Amino acid sequence: MILGQTLCAVCAVTLESLPGDLERAPLVVPLEASTIEGMLVDLRHVAEALGRPDAADRLVNDLRVRLAVVAQAVADLPRPRVACLEWLDPLFNAGHWVPEQVRVAGGEDVLGKPGERSREIGWDDVLAARPEIVVAMPCGWDAPRAAREAEALGPIRGARVIGVDGAAYFSRPGPRLVDGVELLASIFHPDAVGAPPLGADSVNV
Repeated sequence: MILGQTLCAVCAVTLESLPGDLERAPLVVPLEASTIEGMLVDLRHVAEALGRPDAADRLVNDLRVRLAVVAQAVADLPRPRVACLEWLDPLFNAGHWVPEQVRVAGGEDVLGKPGERSREIGWDDVLAARPEIVVAMPCGWDAPRAAREAEALGPIRGARVIGVDGAAYFSRPGPRLVDGVELLASIFHPDAVGAPPLGADSVNV
């Protein structure tokens, strides 16, 4: 079985890149999520292909509970203005499920909208959005490198700049998106939400 995805030819295997001359045709399961809910639906598709629907039910239920716990913990707290950067040269905002992650975590994404694709932006767009927190999450970089590269962009008045591991928690539509929500919530509201169980890290600039 091969898991393919339809969003990005750089991040992971696309369906179009699969060889056409394989000796035995594999079962191909496309992952097409652009939202957190879509990710949960994709988990069920994978489980059905594996013959493990009950396992998907348990996993999806657990992930929904974790999301609800975070949402409840931050429900009455002030929402910081957050700019999420998927790439830094050129600058791209983080789209798809990331604005949702920010919302559930108790922030307000000032550059993206849930379900919309990432797009190239200018530095002026970031400054005009007046973020209080800038989260650098380039795919393929760990948190320390993301923080170093974000620092080189220049200062943003009044903003706290943080690097995170984008590939682990934000770039790919899998269960660890929920860890990403918990990580963001622990950044936005550290007194209300602890770091996720897998020990995701972040680095302040």
